[in-house]
Amino acid sequence: VCGLAYPGELLAVMGSSGAGKTTLLNALAFRSARGVQISPSSVRMLNGHPVDAKEMQARCAYVQQFDLFIGSLTAREHLIFQATVRMPRTMTQKQKIQRVDQVIQDLSLGKCQNTIIGVPGRVKGLSGGERKRLAFASEALTDPPLLICDEPTSGLDSFMAASVVQVLKKLSQRGKNVI
Repeated sequence: VCGLAYPGELLAVMGSSGAGKTTLLNALAFRSARGVQISPSSVRMLNGHPVDAKEMQARCAYVQQFDLFIGSLTAREHLIFQATVRMPRTMTQKQKIQRVDQVIQDLSLGKCQNTIIGVPGRVKGLSGGERKRLAFASEALTDPPLLICDEPTSGLDSFMAASVVQVLKKLSQRGKNVI
């Protein structure tokens, strides 16, 4: 497989159920894929330079199809927790919170930042679209040049799906590679 994604563009990987979209994204991101063998001679490049698994993990954010949140936290608390554990130790807590505030603004999470995340079907909280935007925000905190999203609109109604696509377009317009 050979492909090219340019900064500033939103690239969609499309195919029917079971076609291997997630497997392809996992292979690109050096994530383990059961039963999939990748040729040792394969080369993955980022911004024109070959990258290994360690470098890809440092420069790539991966938004999974299924959200992983602590339902009892608010959206803001979740982002502060993510910033604390994922951002460099050289950054002060004040700098990390400033970055959280910037990401909240960039991804239009201001109105729901103090809303509990909740647990779908059990504890009322964020809507499906807000949860997806929070997942993007969690990954955008570290300002990676490459953002890989696995089925970012699955399970959303058409309005929420359009809202999520707008967020992805916004990120790509800022020069990110968004797949």
